[in-house]
Amino acid sequence: MLKIDLRTAQQFILHSQLLTSDSNLSGKASTLHAIQHLGYVQIDTISVVERAHHHVLWTRIPDYQPAYLKDLDEKDRSVFDYWSHAASYLPIEDYRFSLVRKKNMDNGSGFWRMTDPVLAGHVLKRIKKEGPLMSKDFAKEKERPEQPWRIPAINMVIRQLFMKGEIMVAGRKGIQKTYDLPKRILPKQTRTSTPTRKEYLEYIIRRDLGAHGLVKLSEFGYLLRVPRKEFQIVLDNMIKSGEIIEINIQGLNGDPYFSFHETIKNFTPSNKKLFHILSPFDNLIIQRKRLAELFNFQYTIECYVPAAKRKFGYFGLPLLYGNKFVGQVDLKADRKVKVLYIRNLAWNKTPDQGLLKAFEKKLQAFTQFCGCTKFEDQSGKFQRVL
Repeated sequence: MLKIDLRTAQQFILHSQLLTSDSNLSGKASTLHAIQHLGYVQIDTISVVERAHHHVLWTRIPDYQPAYLKDLDEKDRSVFDYWSHAASYLPIEDYRFSLVRKKNMDNGSGFWRMTDPVLAGHVLKRIKKEGPLMSKDFAKEKERPEQPWRIPAINMVIRQLFMKGEIMVAGRKGIQKTYDLPKRILPKQTRTSTPTRKEYLEYIIRRDLGAHGLVKLSEFGYLLRVPRKEFQIVLDNMIKSGEIIEINIQGLNGDPYFSFHETIKNFTPSNKKLFHILSPFDNLIIQRKRLAELFNFQYTIECYVPAAKRKFGYFGLPLLYGNKFVGQVDLKADRKVKVLYIRNLAWNKTPDQGLLKAFEKKLQAFTQFCGCTKFEDQSGKFQRVL
């Protein structure tokens, strides 16, 4: 077992998340690298600021443009849309590992289990014949089959076919998805063999360690419902081989963490402090218990909280400076007038001039990223640098 202090652990995690100054990422190639390294980037349609998948990538790639992701998805086919712990963009080389979930969709009585095979057959028949279609392409009365199926039923069946892997997202028109058959979308070199259970578990362990640096047994395969004892067996073998090492973080009680032996052994912390305005769906913070334990930061996204019970605001964004979470800012982009509004700002402690300067500089860049030309303070809490 290797012992490290908490600050080193935090810096190693941020380094693994591509959030330190030595990332040096730029352009479309780096966008693909980031998705491959992180394992997934969550898709979300909330547009209070720029959408989550773009926000996560911009945080790591300063010159990121949404066109990069669109090209990777629809032109290069180097990423694809499927489910991680939620709807996400995934690297195409991981496609075969998505087959595990797809093959289990009809087991039990889950939400995604096929409920109307006749309607599903109709949808597949049309897509096979006509090519990529959207759910709204089934809306016209004259194009409906014999039964007067309602559009919600069509939408449900399309989602079920998608989760089963019988159709894939071929592209988007705005936020509307088009669907086609996998054989017409997947690059020829894509591996489509279903992995063994051992291969699948090793893939999850390596993916999570690569993206997060330090991971507890309970944190592997977030929301994938894999029994911990299965991970433990595979972990034990990977430890015996020398690939993985057990880590004790000084000052933290509880279960040990795990890391790639060579990666943490060769890690050199960076002394440069960067400021980040993070998405609520950022890979770093998606596991809230982990976030509280390692960074002493309690975070709740309050858009799902009744307005009267919100403490920080509808869409509070975590503020990270160096290896410390320093507060939250609630922002809203009004793209018609091109203004980014500060609706609330809360610091964990009184900010000094260095923190304020770093925040204002990042806020100016974030304003442009959100398609605005300036920001305005509606909270009365923003302090300009003297």
